[in-house]
Amino acid sequence: MFQRYLWKILPKPQRAFLLGRLSVVDRQAVNKSMSANLRFPQAFEQHACLFIHVPKCSGSSICAAIFDNWSPGHLPLYWYEQQFPQQYAASFRFAFVRDPLERAYSAYAFLRGNVLGPRDHAAQQLVNHYRDFDDFVGRWLHPETINRQLHFAAQTDFVTDSLGHLALDFVGYQEHLERDFQLVCERLGQSVGLPHLNASQQRLATPARDFCTARTRRLVRRAYQRDYELLGYE
Repeated sequence: MFQRYLWKILPKPQRAFLLGRLSVVDRQAVNKSMSANLRFPQAFEQHACLFIHVPKCSGSSICAAIFDNWSPGHLPLYWYEQQFPQQYAASFRFAFVRDPLERAYSAYAFLRGNVLGPRDHAAQQLVNHYRDFDDFVGRWLHPETINRQLHFAAQTDFVTDSLGHLALDFVGYQEHLERDFQLVCERLGQSVGLPHLNASQQRLATPARDFCTARTRRLVRRAYQRDYELLGYE
């Protein structure tokens, strides 16, 4: 508690400077660790589970269905491992992931085409700076920049433990969303439907790989190399 008090009395510019040296995922973990209200989520305790919400992987829909619209935010797996080791070890740990190219385009289309709140304005300004998805990938989406923006952070930054291992009991895939969601429901003893929330208003029905350039596909593969390898999208 004392360290959280010290964190709060630091001048805001100093806190921002210190957090700015971290990746966006680590920044969230540090901020949460310094929160005054630090406890294992009641929704997770109730279901004896731990859900890692990877951005743009149907997490909002899953939270609406299983946790009655409560959301844990986008905290990484290693944060729970280190903050709540007993609950972490006893929980059914799961997450949903998707093809890195399709996820990157989904995030781009979501930010480009939706009316968003103040929290996402900086990200929206970022993507609006570029002509189209190919231009955005070519000029911004690189290994050294993706860790600065939550919507485009690597999926493996969220779903690995403190040693960098994929330490989940179940990985659901966007490509088999309904099937894998039902498998999770069976494991949790629930029978609920899956709504479709946070859709991108301007997203094309065509898969991104069918309209983006070969260079874009190559650059996305380079930016998310670990996602492709560790999540089985080679």
